[in-house]
Amino acid sequence: MGAQTRQSLDQARTLLAGRSALGLPLAEHLFSAALGLSGSPALRSALSDSASEASTRKNLAAQAFASLSTDAKQVIDGLVSMRWSRAEDLQGALEDLGIRVCSGSADAKTDLVGELLAISSLVHSNAELELGLGSKRASAQARANLMGSLLGKKVSGEALAIARHLVSDPRGRRIGAMLQSAAVTVADHHGKGLAVVSVAKSLSSAQRENVSKLLRKNYGRDHYVAEVQNPDVIGGMKIRVGNDVIDGSIQARLQDLRTQLAG
Repeated sequence: MGAQTRQSLDQARTLLAGRSALGLPLAEHLFSAALGLSGSPALRSALSDSASEASTRKNLAAQAFASLSTDAKQVIDGLVSMRWSRAEDLQGALEDLGIRVCSGSADAKTDLVGELLAISSLVHSNAELELGLGSKRASAQARANLMGSLLGKKVSGEALAIARHLVSDPRGRRIGAMLQSAAVTVADHHGKGLAVVSVAKSLSSAQRENVSKLLRKNYGRDHYVAEVQNPDVIGGMKIRVGNDVIDGSIQARLQDLRTQLAG
């Protein structure tokens, strides 16, 4: 991510202030705008062209997205006035904000991070399903409908909206990776990181608390701890935060010992 996009994305998130109550309708309109840009590279380039006047970009956006809600158009108006490192980053910002609206509007009892990770695991465990959801031959609507029929009412409306959008607009990304990234965004919206802990058997309350303390110490903030059962992890646990891996399994300790002895 370029420096300009990083700066604009931080600023863009302030556009959601006071809009969480609008919930799914706003999120779905932002997703619709993102998908629209995916289908029109020329429009995407024009709206992100910092060489043109901001007023010109705003007028073009107003015409292109005239059918969307007033709040969605106001958010888009703010986005096109900003500078982006790449044209695709404007599209990514619409997706990011849509996911954050879903996160802010989800019921307090809804584990949106857990739902997204569960959908990712479900898709990853079925090669035929993953192939169907990622098929370039199928239309965006067909892929969204397949995801909708798969999930039905088994997940929250917010998780369903995010999953349907992601399979509609993959932009070269793998489905599992997109869903995990969305889970990271949801956790971040609530001021937390996301840690995936692989263990052979469920963590005890004490172990979970120790993991939380370790993550808070290492990263300076609380983390949503997602537990993954993996019988291949013999003793201890393996913690993944983004690209970082903290491997406390017995296998890792034995490997470290072998390395030391070999040296």
